[in-house]
Amino acid sequence: MNKLAILQLDTNFKRIAGDICCKKTFLRNVNIIKINNASVSEIISKDQNELHYINFKNQILLRKEGVITTSCGFTYNWQSTLNKLTNSDVITSSLCCLDEKRKVYNDDEILIFTFDEEILNFLLFSKLKIPFEGHILGLKKNNLLYQIILNNQKNYDYEKICLELNELLWNAIKNLKIKLIILECTNLSPYKRFFRNIFSGEIIDLLVLIENKIPGIIQEEFL
Repeated sequence: MNKLAILQLDTNFKRIAGDICCKKTFLRNVNIIKINNASVSEIISKDQNELHYINFKNQILLRKEGVITTSCGFTYNWQSTLNKLTNSDVITSSLCCLDEKRKVYNDDEILIFTFDEEILNFLLFSKLKIPFEGHILGLKKNNLLYQIILNNQKNYDYEKICLELNELLWNAIKNLKIKLIILECTNLSPYKRFFRNIFSGEIIDLLVLIENKIPGIIQEEFL
């Protein structure tokens, strides 16, 4: 039996190596299950539809894998309730590491890189017992990666995306004392190695958390 199940949003844009929903990211077989009608705009929302929670819940009740994750960090909103449904380890998002990392770093030393800054702020405010006072960086609406994700576009210009993301991240951190970057958006993971050219601190994404649970499952170049 495969050890990892990935519950994917209902998207069709290209998933490149290093992405949680690309099988080339892994050294072992994984199960990728698309959740019907769970679009980006429906899940990355301040008002997530209860129907989508039920669809994720129903899939988790069916899964036998030891670790269950999702393709979108905004399912973190359901982390606690989904985790109680199963004996498997549910890791909805890289944000699952935030509580522990706040014991290591001050909030002002942490930056969360996300798809949508405003909605993530809302989500964290509603879920965290102690308000997060660190930094949140969202994709710009004119960034190619943002447009691809939001509009489910098939076109993919890797070099342009890389340049835009590096510029965005550098402008955000260059005058700050950031020691940890958490990549909330799983579509940012393929660019992690380029982020290391401009940032020498710790970078955590969902792949790192999965590797901690199932050592040897992720291709080393994507950690």
